[in-house]
Amino acid sequence: MDDLQEAVRLAQTALDATPKNHPDLALRLNYLANALATRYDRTENLDDLQEAVRLAQAAVDATLDDDPDLPHWINELGVYLLTRYLHIGDLSDLQVAVGLIRRSLDATPKDDVYLALRSNNLANALSTRYDRIGNLGDLQDAIRLAQTAINVTPEDDPDLAHWLNELGMYLRARYDRNGDWDDLQEAIRLLRKSVDSTQKGDPGLPNRLRNLASNFSTRYDRTGNLEDSHEAIRLTKTAVDATPEDHPDLPSQLSNLANHLSSRYERLRNPDDLQQAILVAQRAINITPKDHLDLAVRLSSLANHLSTRYEGFGNPDDLQQAIRVAQRAIDTTPKDHLDLPFRLSNLANTLSIGYEQTGNLDYLQEAVRLAQRSLNITPKDHPNLAIRLNNLGIYLSTRYDRTGDLDDLQQAVRLGKTAAAATTLYGDDHPEVALISITLAGNLSTRYDRTGDLDDLQEAVRLAKVAVDSIPDDYPDLEHWLNSLSVFLSSRYHRMGDFKDLQEAVRLAETAVATTQENHPDLANRLLNLASNLSARFDRSETSDLDDIQQAIRLTQRAIDSTPEDHTDLPHWLNNLAIYISKRYNRTGNLVDLQDAIPVAQKAVDNTPENHPDLAPWLNNLAIYLSIRYEHTHQQNDMIAALKHFSQALDSYNATPRHRIEAARRAINLLVPYGDFERAQLLAGRALDLLPLVCSRYLSREDQQYAIQQTSGLAAEASSLLLRTDNDPARALEYLEHGRGLIIGYLIDSRGGTSDLSTKHPDEADEFDRLRHRAFMPIRQDHPLETRRHLLEDREEAISRLENCLANIRRLEGFDQFLLPPSSEALQTNATDGPIVVVNVTSISSDALIVRPSGIKHIRLPSFGISKANQYRSWGLTRSPSRLIELKETGGLNTFQQLLRDLWFDCVRLVLEELGFLYPASDSALPRIWWIGTGLAASLPFHAAGDHSPGSLENSLSCVLSSYTPSIKMLQFAREKTRVTLSAQSVLLVTMPKTPGQDDLPGVMAESQAIQEAVTTPHTVNLLTQPSAEIVLQGLQDCSIAHFACHGSSDKRDPSNSFLALQGQSDLAADRLTVKRISESHMKKAWLAYLSACSTAENQISELADEALHLASGFQVAGFAHTVGSMWSSNDEICAQVAAIFYRELITEGGLAEGNRAVATALHTAVMTVREQNLGMPYLWAQYVHFGA
Repeated sequence: MDDLQEAVRLAQTALDATPKNHPDLALRLNYLANALATRYDRTENLDDLQEAVRLAQAAVDATLDDDPDLPHWINELGVYLLTRYLHIGDLSDLQVAVGLIRRSLDATPKDDVYLALRSNNLANALSTRYDRIGNLGDLQDAIRLAQTAINVTPEDDPDLAHWLNELGMYLRARYDRNGDWDDLQEAIRLLRKSVDSTQKGDPGLPNRLRNLASNFSTRYDRTGNLEDSHEAIRLTKTAVDATPEDHPDLPSQLSNLANHLSSRYERLRNPDDLQQAILVAQRAINITPKDHLDLAVRLSSLANHLSTRYEGFGNPDDLQQAIRVAQRAIDTTPKDHLDLPFRLSNLANTLSIGYEQTGNLDYLQEAVRLAQRSLNITPKDHPNLAIRLNNLGIYLSTRYDRTGDLDDLQQAVRLGKTAAAATTLYGDDHPEVALISITLAGNLSTRYDRTGDLDDLQEAVRLAKVAVDSIPDDYPDLEHWLNSLSVFLSSRYHRMGDFKDLQEAVRLAETAVATTQENHPDLANRLLNLASNLSARFDRSETSDLDDIQQAIRLTQRAIDSTPEDHTDLPHWLNNLAIYISKRYNRTGNLVDLQDAIPVAQKAVDNTPENHPDLAPWLNNLAIYLSIRYEHTHQQNDMIAALKHFSQALDSYNATPRHRIEAARRAINLLVPYGDFERAQLLAGRALDLLPLVCSRYLSREDQQYAIQQTSGLAAEASSLLLRTDNDPARALEYLEHGRGLIIGYLIDSRGGTSDLSTKHPDEADEFDRLRHRAFMPIRQDHPLETRRHLLEDREEAISRLENCLANIRRLEGFDQFLLPPSSEALQTNATDGPIVVVNVTSISSDALIVRPSGIKHIRLPSFGISKANQYRSWGLTRSPSRLIELKETGGLNTFQQLLRDLWFDCVRLVLEELGFLYPASDSALPRIWWIGTGLAASLPFHAAGDHSPGSLENSLSCVLSSYTPSIKMLQFAREKTRVTLSAQSVLLVTMPKTPGQDDLPGVMAESQAIQEAVTTPHTVNLLTQPSAEIVLQGLQDCSIAHFACHGSSDKRDPSNSFLALQGQSDLAADRLTVKRISESHMKKAWLAYLSACSTAENQISELADEALHLASGFQVAGFAHTVGSMWSSNDEICAQVAAIFYRELITEGGLAEGNRAVATALHTAVMTVREQNLGMPYLWAQYVHFGA
């Protein structure tokens, strides 16, 4: 340092002695400028640099344009301005520096000794401008110029090491921009060569070691190879040791070392690494000048380390300091600096971590605001654009978890998709690509949980697979991604039932557990995920093999053993353990397991706060185990305790309505066998009041179906109990209408009915939906304790606000009955055209309710018990053409005929006798009647009940004109449709004689011909042969009558996916016109849909029987007032006969004059005609039914 001070003094003396017009003035000005700049490099005293700039400018001004030294003076001035920019960040300095150095290089001959130096200087200036502005052209030019400097420099030149170092860092910058692996590898090669070729004692060695270390760290980030992380730390420590304490590069060296140590901590979780990182980073800041441009970089890094320590150890002081330091980094960054978005993003991340640990919503709100601001000022071609899009999506998704606001989740998904599209800047194997994919997958999975859209889940699985497959096996935190994919596959298994998904979910979960360190905070959750999947696989197995459930028990016990007694998750895990032990009991019958499950479940309940939303399901489980033990031991205390716990669960207002309903129903199952119907009826009424909150009109169709399956039969049981205790048929009917046909009811409302809140009061509808979701949204167990505490408080507030919201809605005009049962008086008005008969069969009682304008009559059906109803349903669920042949050969069809006789004498005859409809006069029109089957009576063929032997009148067909309706509300909707006139009808005739993947239907052509012959002028036929679903949907818009002669199928898993089979794009698979697509359409001209296809009025899912979701009802929702369908498979020839007679009766013989009665009359005539020819074979003709007005 003394030599440097002397050099400055001598240069100043020489300049002072130089006259203004001396030919060496410029030279001496430059000597002093160079000495001052060199001293600045050592001390970073800005005054030295300012004076160097002034002197260099004077040297340029004192030099003639043709002076051969001018390029040298210009180059020096440019370098000093570049250095000043790096200190104070004034962009004008940088722009002038680029121009001066470029001018100097342009004036340098190709063989000039200074060509390499000036090429390198311009490359440095352009690279610096790229760092500030982000113009890729600057970086590309810098790489080209740096390569030129190397090319013209001999191998033994000591400057070569410097040029190699510079080119290596430019390639690294380009790697950061585009993710090109070759750039990173070449950068490491050049930097290693630079270090190796640096002569001993070269002051540039520490800087080159630092740069090489930085690239090793970057490669570690890409590959997860821990050796690269170790090497980065070793090299940086060497660089620090080689840098004098007073050297201006020391803060940079220290800051880099801190970054590498923190990165290794993220992998190995060694607290010493993180502690050392924070100490080193703080030291770097302490010795950085307050006005230095890099101060913001070092502050931002320290903030990251502090937030990491806060996340790991929870000291609130670390969080507050991290926030302050990150904000200071932003405050010291120029508003136009390219790194400002990065620093905003860092503070957003720190605040997000603070939210996760404290649950303070203000932190999250500010994180969203900062992330949005960061994104807004990020150039569209910036390499970090995808990451910033992804980060904002993460914060919005987190806010959705807190508030339930679907808009946040939707935006998170959109941002994730945009981020994925922006990863084209990276290579396919870049880890950021995989990170963005797995984040998007998580948000899609969350949206699936909310909406039930299977496409979201499918895409989540696909993206997660792509992410997992694209990263190496030793990548850090790979186990987190494996666990996520396992969760997605498990969700798809539970939705689709594909056992391969479950097997893969187990495999991935096992790998995730095996590769997770024992002290990892997520180990317990991964153990539980594996246990859950093993339990599901055990449920799937029908063998006596207990390995899966044994392993599930061991894994859950391991998670519990590693959890402190006061840990908030302990009750959740204890509950899981009790479930698995009880499953083992269910398989083996070993009472010891049941005895073991009860105290575990009791401990879960005892450790759960009274207001916790999960208390209800855990109380339910405990009560279930006690009730099972009661069945074995008959200890009254178990019975009493079980009822007490079920009651507590029902009273848990913070619980989801589904769990509260489950508690009520299980209590009812305990009370009914002992004749305590009064208490059971009160519980059923309370449960029924909760049903609309379980199955809201604002849920997706899939979620609605799932909710209904969980509460199947509730309305029927409540009605039976009410009739058993109070014998109140009016309220019993209200129960049935309120608790059945919810999905179809909501679809009807969406057609603009007066009860459609979303149409008339969208703000109130949106608020109701938001509050309902917030009130009952599951609280994820992976949230930190404080976050869950705040979520619980939010939930309690939402429940209170939901009650107020409901009260406000019911004060709106026309919405006083919102989510309340319709009155019996209103229901009775729909029976003016004929009585409506509701047959309700449950394990409690069998009853019929006869609805007439004058009142509601209750008839007990003592002989029609659940055994006969179940016998019919078991027969019905197995019928197919081949099954009918088999039944005929084995005499099974005789059983079917006996069932029809029993249905007549035990049920239908009693109803008709009460109505006075038995044996009508032969010359009078048959009276009309509408049937609704509920509970176990859903889908029973009341219209075909009776004795069909020759001459017998003991059957429905001889006494009444039968129609069906899923609910009274649906009947009212059908009657509101425009009534048919005698004007010309347009008939859409859809025929599928050949269907991809199905048997041919040769009778379709005869059926088509018969219909065309029956439909005469002025009526018209639009024939569509082998059409696609889209073409048919278009044709339905312009027809009043639609006839389908094709295959139909009832979906065994999802009735909304039941379909009519049409022509696909290939001959390999049919195009499906599903119930969902039909019911979501709106046919303005529609009047009659005739579905001459198999199983068009069948729903094969018993838990959804009360929803009557099938093709026939789907067409009614779409706008058809009348639908003709079939309850089971149809004979091809009979189909054609029935259709031909139907249309002849309806159209050619004046049937239309009867209005709404016309369809029922025409079908009755057609069926009776075919019946006369096949009296002993009701399976051929009894399936044809009429739905509607």
